[in-house]
Amino acid sequence: MTPTTAVRKPLRPEIQALRALAVSLVVVYHFWPAALSGGFVGVDVFFAISGFLITSQLLKEVDRTGSVSMPAFWARRARRILPPALVVVLFCAIATIVFVPLNYWQQFFAEMRASTTYGQNWHLASTAVNYFAQGQGPSPVEHYWSLSAEEQFYLVWPVLILVAAKVAGVGRVHIPRRPLQVVLPALTALSLAYGIWRTATDPAAAYFTTPTRAWEFGAGGLLALLPAAVGVTKLRAAASWLGLAAIGLAAALYSDATPFPGVAALLPVLGAVAVMWAGSPTLRLAPTRLLRVRPVQFLGDISYAVYLWHWPLFILAPFALGVAVNTDTKVVLVIITIVAAWLTKIVIEDPVRSGPLLARRRASWTFGAAAVATGAVLAVTFWGAAYVQAQINKDERATDRMLASRPKCFGAAARDPRHACSNPKLKFAVVPTPIAAINRPNAPCRFVQTRPFHVCAFGTPRAKATATIALVGDSHASHWRAALAVVAQRKGWYGLSITRSGCPFSRTKKVLRVPLFSQCIQWNRQLPHWFATHPQVSTVFFVQESGQKWVVPHGQSEYGAEVSGFTKAWRTLPASVKHIVVIHDTPKDRDSTAACVERSIAKHRQAGLACKVPRGVALDPDAEATAAAHAHMRRVQIVDLNRFFCDRRWCYPVIGGALVHKDQHHMTVVFATTLGPYLNADVDRLMKRWK
Repeated sequence: MTPTTAVRKPLRPEIQALRALAVSLVVVYHFWPAALSGGFVGVDVFFAISGFLITSQLLKEVDRTGSVSMPAFWARRARRILPPALVVVLFCAIATIVFVPLNYWQQFFAEMRASTTYGQNWHLASTAVNYFAQGQGPSPVEHYWSLSAEEQFYLVWPVLILVAAKVAGVGRVHIPRRPLQVVLPALTALSLAYGIWRTATDPAAAYFTTPTRAWEFGAGGLLALLPAAVGVTKLRAAASWLGLAAIGLAAALYSDATPFPGVAALLPVLGAVAVMWAGSPTLRLAPTRLLRVRPVQFLGDISYAVYLWHWPLFILAPFALGVAVNTDTKVVLVIITIVAAWLTKIVIEDPVRSGPLLARRRASWTFGAAAVATGAVLAVTFWGAAYVQAQINKDERATDRMLASRPKCFGAAARDPRHACSNPKLKFAVVPTPIAAINRPNAPCRFVQTRPFHVCAFGTPRAKATATIALVGDSHASHWRAALAVVAQRKGWYGLSITRSGCPFSRTKKVLRVPLFSQCIQWNRQLPHWFATHPQVSTVFFVQESGQKWVVPHGQSEYGAEVSGFTKAWRTLPASVKHIVVIHDTPKDRDSTAACVERSIAKHRQAGLACKVPRGVALDPDAEATAAAHAHMRRVQIVDLNRFFCDRRWCYPVIGGALVHKDQHHMTVVFATTLGPYLNADVDRLMKRWK
């Protein structure tokens, strides 16, 4: 998001006011999302402003010269955008090195590199995350996705205008705009159609990618093709109010659940276009006097820097302060953001953009300076990434040595209630470390089927197996595969893993963003038929993540609907599934647990005790386990191994030297494997009832 500067002074007050409104919406949404659930539409307002101003500037150059100087245009954009953006990334890199635990470094520095090279939007689209993606916290530069989209617009849009002008084949005196009046609306409409389709099919990626957002710039660009609005003062005043109301309505009514950008983005974008079309009508009832007040104009003037600074300060503050930010802290951060933005404007933005060092020299000077500055920032991020990778390699070797030595009382064995076990050598051990655990995948399995869904095999080879079992559920089923593999090997079972991240086997619908919502419903419908066509699978282990949101039928409680959904799903399974074993969900860590463990390692403290989590916080009510306990179905039984994670008061992130979770709630393969013998013992007890 870069609120582009108009060519002529003074700046149009309504555009400055739109910038102030847009950045205020974004800041409030990020700091107090419950107060303004749709504040993210401020970015769309910025996109429309940029499209209008840049297109206006380019059209004036075409009218004046018959062409567009690409080097001069890009140099102006570089002087405007890069200096403050690079300074903020450099600040984030240094703050990460000083304040942030190592387990965040890989993600943070990867996104800093993507932001520095203006590919952050594609980076986020490829990982299909949002600001608060489950299992992965936001980085201090995630908001650079909008700058990336804007920079990509700056690369393509002026080229299209230049080509259209050249195709017209006219001289320098009078340039007809007819080719532009055909090409730009067509491309804008095409991007809008693509954005609507992509939002419906892949919303996480659609939110970030440039083709789905290009029409928002184009909408502002189309306004630049129209003659300036003069006269019709009452109509312009009404349009200005309606435009502001449209933006406010979107900010108030939209939320993270709104399919976006798609059709929903039309409201804030067209609202911004209406305000810009209206200009500054002098009618007494027009909002012009409100838009012209000095604080609004000041905030609009520093809006770019405010956007750059607010998010890193918000994300990095808990690391620097050592505590979560509260309302008072957020207010202080807003003040610091405004001060930092003002200083950035007067010390960096204005001198570089219009100072004699670069502005009065050839474009090549700007490009050279930009390359040097970008390279310097990238060097810091590469150093950080290399440092953490070296630490990961060191930790991986230590983990391999520890596992090869097979220490007694390792992992779950340290909490065996039947055989007390203690090993002083493991007192300060953490295997793997949090930074190394992130890179370790779940227990391996071999894909044997991809349609109608993915199925992979583990355990004893099918040719030698005595029976076939299945593991079914969401990502929490996947993290149990390591433990169940131990059981399968001991009993000679051929295991089939049928999991879908975020999707439990239930007849009650889980709240998911589209298209995951419909895909999960389809997966649930396909499973019973699959088991009917695979009667050799006689035992199925079910696991699901507890504490999730569900679509509640009228007249039911959410937990009651969740419980009944599992029971109804089990009843759809064919009689060939003779045994349904529900594994109770595991406890969760706090957001700060991994960082606490890293600090404990550095200070040579017992991480398990220093970073323990209250049992009531760590364990969510498990509706699937409740359903199993009250199903009154002979084939449904339950296994609960949480005694190895928790005592009556606390749950521990490090047990017997083994790190329990690789993120906030998914087990490490190392710890899950140590649970295998105890899962096997519990399954043995269940099997005595099967005969």
